Amino acid sequence: MYIHKSKRKDGRIYLSLAVAYRQDGKKKMRTVESLGYLDKLQEVYDDPIAHFQAICDAANAEAEAAAQAVSIEIHPLQKMRAGEDYRKNYGSAVLLAVYNMLGIEKAIRNATKGSKADYDTNAVMRLLVAERILDPGSKKHAWENKGRHFFRCDFELEDTYRALDSICACARRVVSAINRAVDAMGARDTTCVFYDVTNYYFEVDDPDEPGGLRQKGMSKEHRKSPVVQMGLLQDPAGIPITYRLFPGNTPDACTMLDVLADMKRDYGCQRVIVVGDKGNNCSANILALAARGDGFVYSQSIRGSKSDAKLKKWVLSEAGYACTRDDEGRVTYKVKSRQGYKAVTVKGDDGSGRREEVEVKYVAFWSEKYQKRARKERQAAIDKARRLVTNPGAYTASTHFGAAKYVKGVEVDAKTGELLEAATALEFDEERLAAEEACDGYYCIVTSETKMSDSDIIEAYRGLWKIEESFKVTKSDLETRPVYVSREEHIEAHFLTCYVALCILRIIQAKCGGKLSAREIADEVAAMCCTNIADNWWVFDHRSEVSDSLCRMAGFDGSRRFAQTKDIKAMFSKAKPA
Repeated sequence: MYIHKSKRKDGRIYLSLAVAYRQDGKKKMRTVESLGYLDKLQEVYDDPIAHFQAICDAANAEAEAAAQAVSIEIHPLQKMRAGEDYRKNYGSAVLLAVYNMLGIEKAIRNATKGSKADYDTNAVMRLLVAERILDPGSKKHAWENKGRHFFRCDFELEDTYRALDSICACARRVVSAINRAVDAMGARDTTCVFYDVTNYYFEVDDPDEPGGLRQKGMSKEHRKSPVVQMGLLQDPAGIPITYRLFPGNTPDACTMLDVLADMKRDYGCQRVIVVGDKGNNCSANILALAARGDGFVYSQSIRGSKSDAKLKKWVLSEAGYACTRDDEGRVTYKVKSRQGYKAVTVKGDDGSGRREEVEVKYVAFWSEKYQKRARKERQAAIDKARRLVTNPGAYTASTHFGAAKYVKGVEVDAKTGELLEAATALEFDEERLAAEEACDGYYCIVTSETKMSDSDIIEAYRGLWKIEESFKVTKSDLETRPVYVSREEHIEAHFLTCYVALCILRIIQAKCGGKLSAREIADEVAAMCCTNIADNWWVFDHRSEVSDSLCRMAGFDGSRRFAQTKDIKAMFSKAKPA
């Protein structure tokens, strides 16, 4: 530590205590304590420089003494004490550095001010979020793991469940606090946002009463269990903006406007462009966006009997496409567009509807890569369908899914989903397959942004993969489902902890240059552990290039081999994202 002197524009000297360090090979300085202007300090001290130099010398001497080798006694016959945690995780300091930066604790404390609860809601939230990333499971499982953490977790299992009500009540404040913090990180782009819907199943037999969250719906995992719908809104960087839960029987298209309203509340946006898949492409959404002055970029289906026949013919026609070819002259990509109108239905107060036209732009493109992927994904269903034709008795409700549509003559019980005995011989539907293959690789986009270039529209639409990846992270890495709570407030609290965990992972990814996957981050943080060897001394046993980059991002040195408890706790308190 040393005295840093800086000369201000008015000629006055400002003093501070600082430490020097290196980062990425460059010399840097970190202010430890601001002291004040030299002329003001001279009114208090005869010689301010000498006074504070003595403080620096004492601190440096103490640091040097702490760095000296120490002797630790090892007793070969010493036994472990049952129930004591000798191994702890310090990687959660990386997670909590972001958690604290997001202002979540302040939001929770403000929301619970005046509460007579004898537990700390933020302490419960902090543990649930950390464990959701490190070792996802039930709330009981998270509480049982509290002993492996250096941060404070002095609450009982009953407190964990009781705190869920308070966490639920804090949800909107927490989301808003995260948005303010992300916005402060840099200019967050909210002119174009991405929206999608998924659902999460519950391992219960019966749905809730009408109006409850857990309802029978179209499960994304093709389960018969009750589900809850979740709409998620993200920015172009893949960082979530907001979310909302809906009953499991809510159609995807009926969720977007409420979630968008939450974002506009936090950001006061004048105009946004919403990018979504065909599930959000409906009259109600298009009319509402147009009425608010907002825009849309939606996928437009060209498959199925309900598709616009003229539009489908235009997409599949070779006329007008600008082609990209490989070195051998083969077409690998092609695109075209046209201005037009999209018919939407306006419903009156009496329930009657009238059709109106909205000015739009259609963009069609074909990709050889997408064509190959579509055919590869379909092949399993085709193989199953051909086996179903030759041996229908071997298939049940769970095994024929996705294959029956390629079989002529097959009948399915509408209630049970079981295959019924066919009156005629089964036959593979070659015409159905040919019709689907004709559309492989083709995509059509409809947008209100008629002046936006084709390439920009396609690029915006392709950004939807990031929100699909977020759903994959929540379901696979964070194991958001199945959900082990049943009360509606507790369900809301569960999804809030999962949402916060997702935000933390996404922000870490962004700060690490997008080089790490959510799975890599979670695995590295879980592996960053240390073991108590004597008294307050700990030995660290994991270090890698990834852990080094995570520690740099969180603003602390993770390369030490040994440390005392006080040093580790200081690391937690000082950790701050770079």
